[in-house]
Amino acid sequence: MLRWDISLHPSWDRMYKSGMTVREISDLTGRPLSTVQRHLQVRQIYDDEIRPIHDAANAARGPGWPTTHWQRRYKDTQIFLAAHARLPAASGDEEESSLARWVAHQRALHIRGELPDIQITLMDKLPGWTYREPSVNRDEHWRERLAQLHAFVEETGAMPRYKRYDSEEEHSLGVWLHTQHQGRAEGHLKQWRLEALNEALPGWHSSM
Repeated sequence: MLRWDISLHPSWDRMYKSGMTVREISDLTGRPLSTVQRHLQVRQIYDDEIRPIHDAANAARGPGWPTTHWQRRYKDTQIFLAAHARLPAASGDEEESSLARWVAHQRALHIRGELPDIQITLMDKLPGWTYREPSVNRDEHWRERLAQLHAFVEETGAMPRYKRYDSEEEHSLGVWLHTQHQGRAEGHLKQWRLEALNEALPGWHSSM
């Protein structure tokens, strides 16, 4: 006989008590929103502390808390790692290369000191995500950013915006592109970088 006082999904309870919303739990587990919502409503009948604990944890969430989109991409990367015993590569199919760009973006944010602590803690569960070849220098990093920019434009058909952006990736690339605009306008952009931008994205400097 089913006992409603015993949780059928204790992991959902832990997520909820950690401050995650019903929508975030649904997205992370892949279960219907209504199913998660109903489960937690039942749990509140038998566990009168679950809601207050959730409210306190949710209120304490800082600005660096992972968005639903970030959590979904992280979960997809975890699934890929479990299935292939390696992180996704840029040379893979469309979905794999998309995940590889996402991991590369997290790495770039981490290098610049812009990745929140909670996301670093989660990313550290992905072996090797911070690894970079010792020979990587600023010029090679610049080429990586250009490749990411080119891939973004190919995928979306538009230049990334640093204002009114739709994603963290677009914002990051938009800021980087804006920096190249400024360097060109002020005469600080290296000639080979200017030529590389012109070759990869003709007319890039006509769009702000």
